Formats: sequence, C-alpha cells, structure tokens
Amino acid sequence: MVLQCTIEVGADDYYSCDLTRKFPVRVTLVTINGDTGFGITESSKGDEEAIQNYIKGLEASSSIKEVSILHRSQEAYWTRVVHKMDRASIHETILDSGCMTRLPIIVEQGLQYHTVLAPSQDTLSELIRSLRTRFPHVRIRRLKSQPTASFGVALTEKQQEAFLLAFQSGYYEMPRKSRIDQLCMKLGIKRVAMQERLRRAERRIISEFAETLA
Repeated sequence: MVLQCTIEVGADDYYSCDLTRKFPVRVTLVTINGDTGFGITESSKGDEEAIQNYIKGLEASSSIKEVSILHRSQEAYWTRVVHKMDRASIHETILDSGCMTRLPIIVEQGLQYHTVLAPSQDTLSELIRSLRTRFPHVRIRRLKSQPTASFGVALTEKQQEAFLLAFQSGYYEMPRKSRIDQLCMKLGIKRVAMQERLRRAERRIISEFAETLA
C-alpha cells in the first residue's frame, strides 16, 4: 500500500504561479525531463489572447531559458519549456523528499496541484514540512491509500484497441470526425460490439478520474 494525495501549492515570485494569477489559463504539465517540461496551456475563458499573453510572460521570465510552441490552436498551445531556476522547484522538492509526482501537474489561478505518491505517512509528513518551509501556501486536498498495482486505468486489450482507434479517428472531437459504423468497419466487428467496448472503456476512465476527486 502507498499513500496518494493531491497537494495544492502556491508561491510568490514563482513564475507559473505568478503568471496564472495574472492570466486566465490552465496549464497541464504532462512530461518532465530534467529542466524541460512539456505542457498544454488552455484559456479558462476560451480566449486565445490569454494563452498568447501567458507565453509572452514565460519568455520574459528570468526563470525560463527557452519556450517552444509545438502545436497551437485557438483553444490550446502545446509547449516545450526549459527552466533555469535558482532554487528547487515544487516538483524537485517532492522528489527530494522520497515521494513521487503522478503526472499531470495542473497549474491555474496561482496554484499548482500535484498528485503525490508517498511510501509511508512519515515520508508524506516530512514532504509537507519541507514544502511549508519553502512555499507560503501548502494544503492537502485529498488523501487515500491504495495498492501499488492500481496506478493505471485497467482496460482490456480490446477496449484499448477500440478507444485508441476512436480517439485517433476524431470520434471524440466536436464535431465528430468519424462515425461509429466507420470505426467498427476498421476493426471488423459489429456495431453493437464497438459500442459496448467504447462504453466500458469510457466508464472505466471516468471512474478512475472520479476517484481522484473523491
């Protein structure tokens, strides 16, 4: 068993917190590799100008070495950001404590939300103490224990195949770019079988997400 908790952290003079307080955007950090982070920035109000202003803020920040836009639309920008911070980041503080961050990290309205895995209550308590000595706002939002084997969304092979095909074919876009009959033809299965696989996959994914909010 391990402990899993969502920790809310806010800081002054910390680029991501400062910028998301200033601009109405939501940043989803999906990959971290050393000093490089890959994320998706979306406007909270559907306004591309807010995203553009956030990117300009990143480029002007003394904590950032490089910003690259990998993909852009009116709704979201995919970015690669290289940091040069002179102190340990929130993420590094979590790792240094012996805990792990379960990505993605969400940043909005001046706060970072980390889903943290801790091997024991003592380790988690030490992390909270460490965070509170470095950052002015630290709060545990949710806490639960779970088996170490349950960290992924458990879809069957057929459910994964159906869901990935639907996603990659634009079935979940608005408006939809593919129909259910087109998907079942690609897999060579009946319409009812395709619908059942998607419903079961969707239910499992939604259930996993809902559990993180409980």
